[in-house]
Amino acid sequence: MGLVDKIMDLIYPPSLYCSCCGNIIDSTRTYNLCDHCITHVRWDASEEPRLVSGLKMFRCTEYGIYERTLIFGLKYNRKRFIARDIGKIMADRLALTGMEFDVIVPVPLHKEKERERGFNQAALMGKYLGKELNIPCVAHGLIRCRKTRAMRGLSPTERAENIRNSFRLNPVYSGQLSGKKILLIDDFYTTGSTAGECAKALQPCNPEDIVFLAFAAKY
Repeated sequence: MGLVDKIMDLIYPPSLYCSCCGNIIDSTRTYNLCDHCITHVRWDASEEPRLVSGLKMFRCTEYGIYERTLIFGLKYNRKRFIARDIGKIMADRLALTGMEFDVIVPVPLHKEKERERGFNQAALMGKYLGKELNIPCVAHGLIRCRKTRAMRGLSPTERAENIRNSFRLNPVYSGQLSGKKILLIDDFYTTGSTAGECAKALQPCNPEDIVFLAFAAKY
């Protein structure tokens, strides 16, 4: 456990507060969620992937208030400990599918955005997911090579144009990804534009398979 994680454990002791609403809980609560929140999260337990523009994908949950609260707490309130809970959720979600992977690749942030936020939430989720699955998370396997506009409020067509050709394979890690079963992960899925562009950027390493996993998604 890194220094930042240890500090966050002191500020927000694990299993003491619900990761979603902040109410006091005890160590018996799954994913550090209180009874109310865990029953209101809209879980997806489908065993078969959804095929979106040729890309296989799964989601852990539908997109709603509780799911958004968890991600926003991680991204904007810098509650990094939530990434551990999401990593466990993702691991359990994959267990339902029976699929196995060689490596995790998170959707990258632009370097300026990551510097501003202090971390890439997808990479942090991938770090803990990798520990659960005992496979590596290649945090910088992809590079976001140009800045884009915020996706919120854009139409599907505008999203696709905004994100087009924004990612490239990091040659430093191409050997680690070559011929592998790759699990591409992100926090949200809306239209699939970002996932599709990332999958396209991974093609030069000739992966055996690419599957996309989002914590929350709108279908």
